[in-house]
Amino acid sequence: TALYRFASFYREDGSLIEGAGSARGRSIIARTLLTEPVYCQLDLAETEEVRSVMRRSQPNFFLPFNRRGIDPFNERFPVTLRLEGTVRGTGGLRLTGLDCATNVPGLYAAGDNATRQPICGGFTGGGSHNSAWAIATGSFAGTAAAVYAKASDWSEAEPVRLGTAGYAEDRIGFDAGEALRDVQNEVSPLDINYFRTHAALSGSLQRLDGLWTKLETTGGIEGVALLDLRQVAAMTATARWMFNAALARTETRGMQRRDDFPKQDLKQHHRLIVSGLRAIQVKSESVPDNALLEAAE
Repeated sequence: TALYRFASFYREDGSLIEGAGSARGRSIIARTLLTEPVYCQLDLAETEEVRSVMRRSQPNFFLPFNRRGIDPFNERFPVTLRLEGTVRGTGGLRLTGLDCATNVPGLYAAGDNATRQPICGGFTGGGSHNSAWAIATGSFAGTAAAVYAKASDWSEAEPVRLGTAGYAEDRIGFDAGEALRDVQNEVSPLDINYFRTHAALSGSLQRLDGLWTKLETTGGIEGVALLDLRQVAAMTATARWMFNAALARTETRGMQRRDDFPKQDLKQHHRLIVSGLRAIQVKSESVPDNALLEAAE
């Protein structure tokens, strides 16, 4: 997104969307997308020298435009917002030590799966922090996992199955593709998951809880169909964790935006730890006094 600082954003009729921007002003883009398409043009890069530097610094950015024959400096092109979860977001598995261990013995997390909150709080770390985090935690977690594996006796090890989705006996058959669309219909809409409110989150969570009950009582499948169903179950569990945490944080902080609580609440300067499958628990964890406060947009 770095090069979008040179962009202006427009409506379909060519009129400028005032205040829209890739950093400050992203909410204006999101609000506009609720009712109409948004277009972009890198028209703030006014000189050929600046444009040349941009092309050299991030050549991959321009590949999609080159393939479609679009000149992003002189032509408008459609843009939208994508849900990237922990890739450019925040949250993830809680680490319990510098070896990237979790509270599950033998399970180590790295990169986007592991929370970056210790280094960047409730917001994305951006390219430099995220890249360094991926390299460092990958090395730490890999080393620790290898040490754990060598020191363990696997002769009588049994696989651990989380949840009963796909293995239950009382329900045969379930459309994983339909379930996938159901999850996406809850987490992708901007008016549910970007402009968050108690009403929208609660309604969505109620539907996700119903979907989880169906998944947990589905069985009699195997092979690729079972894999598909388990993947949807993982997505559903993550969505339920996410929305339970969002409801518990009645403020706007970092990447969490609550339309019904638009300001930051200093009393909620803590982390939220989420756990559970059938019944989900959310508890707060204090942050050291010397930690920096995240900036709420």
